[in-house]
Amino acid sequence: MNGDSPEPLKFVEGGAEFLDRIEPLWKQQTALHAKKSPHFAEHFTTANFSDRKRVFEQKARTGSLLVVLAMVGPDEIAGYTVCSVCEELSDLGTCKVGEIDSMFILESYRRLGIGRKFLVRSMEWFEQNRAEKVIALIAVGNEEVLEFYELAGLLPRAILLQRKDSMH
Repeated sequence: MNGDSPEPLKFVEGGAEFLDRIEPLWKQQTALHAKKSPHFAEHFTTANFSDRKRVFEQKARTGSLLVVLAMVGPDEIAGYTVCSVCEELSDLGTCKVGEIDSMFILESYRRLGIGRKFLVRSMEWFEQNRAEKVIALIAVGNEEVLEFYELAGLLPRAILLQRKDSMH
């Protein structure tokens, strides 16, 4: 390979042990959401990774967690996705819910098919883990990703309204 060729992407999978590696990209994602959010920007600007990591670790303990990294070379991460499968109470008892908890791709690596690979792998993993329902929460202001998630059959179902003074 000559020096001008971009390094090939490699996808690596793991669990909670990969969480610290996604922190810099997660912070970029929350900054992007803060910029796009018309109502809850301060929620994103005050979010901290250690709280989010605790949620992911809890999901790993009580269910299953998948972290997929798109690697460029040995240490640069172009993007990541975090997915979980957990039991959830529903009207009909318990249900295994697969969730795309977080996904982010650095701007310079977008439109190269990384997100599609993440989606395909997530859906396979949900099936392997017998998820009965699959969800992804999309922040208001980031609706442009709805078409992307539709590729995996994920469609808008409800709009959650929240009072601004009740941030928890």
